[in-house]
Amino acid sequence: MLVLGTTSLVGSHFVRSGSFAVAAAGRVDPRGANLPIERFAYVDLGRPGDVYAVVRSAPEGAVVNFAARTDVDPVERERSAPTSPGGSAWSVNALSPEAIASACRTSGKYFVQVSTDFVFDGTSGPYDEGVARSPFSERMSWYGWTKSEGERRTVAAHPEAAVLRIAYPYRARFEAKLDFARWMLETHRRGALPPLYANQQITPTWIPDVTGALRVLLQRRLPGIFHVASPEVTSPLEFGRELFTLVDGVVPKLAAGTLVAPRPGSGTAPRPIQGGLLSGRCADLGVPLTTWRAGIARLAIGDEGLA
Repeated sequence: MLVLGTTSLVGSHFVRSGSFAVAAAGRVDPRGANLPIERFAYVDLGRPGDVYAVVRSAPEGAVVNFAARTDVDPVERERSAPTSPGGSAWSVNALSPEAIASACRTSGKYFVQVSTDFVFDGTSGPYDEGVARSPFSERMSWYGWTKSEGERRTVAAHPEAAVLRIAYPYRARFEAKLDFARWMLETHRRGALPPLYANQQITPTWIPDVTGALRVLLQRRLPGIFHVASPEVTSPLEFGRELFTLVDGVVPKLAAGTLVAPRPGSGTAPRPIQGGLLSGRCADLGVPLTTWRAGIARLAIGDEGLA
């Protein structure tokens, strides 16, 4: 198994699960992070031609790509016209998945591209796997558009590939980066937690569920679109109240906010408001899907789901 993004929030959980023997490709050798990596190949994900060559020549028969530019607001500042796109996020999120998919098709490899609910503009969610990605508009973040194009190009280059979408991922422990839940906990403890949106609809993804879904997809080499997210919707405010109640043992007084579309050109990325994912295909495959409340309960006891 060749994995790109082995040290990422989601990718590192998959690697640590030990589900498959893993080789890594990227700019930094992840073996220094004490990950069980058998082989490492250097490649700059901003250079799709190099990515193609590394994947094409890899001896592994399957590839998973977790790597992406996910810093949504900084990515928004790279926004350009869809007819003449450019920038780091475009190369990493759109062009590199296409290169990986093309290399996998020509070398007989199976490919899973990990994607996001931000490919939808959030006007009519939650979205099932059969709903078409939203067209480019001011309601779409540049991050969402680059990931959407990464999906489109992946499927065009390799029709037997899979796209696995997730939403607001979180887990019990990860030192390198704050996720959706631990960002709330850390900023609240610093007294810097902003109002949490009461009007935004989300389906947070418990990261061990992603690892479980990937086991099934990789074992069966299934093509198509798959979602992994909480079977129940919530809002950031409701999620935060449950999180602090279980982790800190008290019902917090949290300020309620309202998510609105940012002013165009402000550098703040639009977020899906009426968003969320429906995960019917994974449910039909028997993949466990953790509700957001159950995920918080597991986070509170430090359960990383790696046993």
